[in-house]
Amino acid sequence: MKSNTLGIIGGGQLGMFTCIAAKKIGVKTLVYSTEEDFSAKMFCDNYFFGSLDDSDKFDEFINGADFFTVETENISKKILRRIQKKKKLFPSSKIIEIAQNRLKEKKFLNSINDVKTTNFLEINNYEELKNGVSKFNYNCILKTQEMGYDGKGQHQIDKKNLIKFKNLNLSNYILEERVKFKLEISVIVVKNNEDIIVYPPVQNVHRDSILRETIYPAKISRNTVKKSEMIACKISDALNLNGILAVEMFITMDDKILINELAPRPHNSGHWTIDSCTYSQFDNLVSLIMNGKINSPDPLKDCKMINIIGNEYLKINNIKKKFKCYDYFKKEIRPSRKMGHYIVFG
Repeated sequence: MKSNTLGIIGGGQLGMFTCIAAKKIGVKTLVYSTEEDFSAKMFCDNYFFGSLDDSDKFDEFINGADFFTVETENISKKILRRIQKKKKLFPSSKIIEIAQNRLKEKKFLNSINDVKTTNFLEINNYEELKNGVSKFNYNCILKTQEMGYDGKGQHQIDKKNLIKFKNLNLSNYILEERVKFKLEISVIVVKNNEDIIVYPPVQNVHRDSILRETIYPAKISRNTVKKSEMIACKISDALNLNGILAVEMFITMDDKILINELAPRPHNSGHWTIDSCTYSQFDNLVSLIMNGKINSPDPLKDCKMINIIGNEYLKINNIKKKFKCYDYFKKEIRPSRKMGHYIVFG
């Protein structure tokens, strides 16, 4: 399998929807999954299952497709660069490497004019942690620099539990100052060397650090809409993006915008685009990679996307009777695991 084939690292729901979008325009898909049972299995044209460290198998994967993309930024630099030596990766390994490290990401973002994140400090030992916590008056969160998503790799710190971190290996952490905010939004950008399209900002509701709902349109002023879109475009320009980028933002109590994090891949908060836009985030990603073209998304109707988490999946048949519902076909139900989502219009 080679001609007109898109290689996808990761076979979860993002990979699944990418495969579905590819099939719509006659593009074949080849998935590499580290899990034997994966969401994209019944939608891709072919797949490999195994460790990313299996050199022979991974070389076969690279040789089997023309272009490549990822459904997670948490892939080793070695793997990303290995692909890019032989084939074209969307987005580039450089962009993914920035987004997979919180410290690199925040330093990069704050280097862009008029782009700001929450205040933060690099932490490599307990003494630095103590000083940082004191500076932020205990109003802060300790996070690993890498492998953080859905609340993983995060520690809440207060005066009582600070001592518990004394014997923890604190190399490669950051300390973020907590910020009071009205709401969280995200803006998705798809960009190539010539064109850029922006999906309008959506409002995100998290519980226990996991996205539960995405609301379109976001309940923000026109000025904030314009500003958030401008910032997302500015970041994508600074990255020299050729691919897709989701930008998560905080809207503070005084209407300032602070960047939370970047995701150089399709994003959970973009699932609403499948049913409420002329071209979804997945459609535009595949079109950009395979044809070099991107299309105006043109939102069609207001909606809310609601994730189905953990044991909520047991009610999916009832949900399907009432709403447009998507099953991720995951066999194992686990707490906090995203099992599907549904759309409520209006």
